[in-house]
Amino acid sequence: MLLTRKSPHRLVSGAAALVTVSAVILLPWTAYLATTLPPSISARHWPLVWIGLDAVMAVGLASTGVLACRRDRRVVLTATSTATMLFTDSWFDVCTAGSGRSLVFALADMGVELGEAAACLVLGWLFWRDARGRGSR
Repeated sequence: MLLTRKSPHRLVSGAAALVTVSAVILLPWTAYLATTLPPSISARHWPLVWIGLDAVMAVGLASTGVLACRRDRRVVLTATSTATMLFTDSWFDVCTAGSGRSLVFALADMGVELGEAAACLVLGWLFWRDARGRGSR
């Protein structure tokens, strides 16, 4: 097997170092953005942003459902990435909502999306746990 705990491949070590350094660099960048970004902005392709995000989530949910029904271990990947997209969408829905009814709907939608994300993570965890129990990695 290419990747094992005892003998990490050089590519894995390099990628792990890159990801770690990126995380460290992202902290001051985030502080910079917090102090320099304008409080509001108008986006030229606003509808396209939300349509694209929702389309990606639909594909992720469909892929996760199909792979789970087929008992395919790759569901761990789609479930995790789809849950991440659902968390992200709910965050942006709430943060970009106006006051009043718009915010109430965004919060209600957040409840639904967090439930879907939790279901995806549970599915992924169950398949991952089952695969590890059989000794396959």
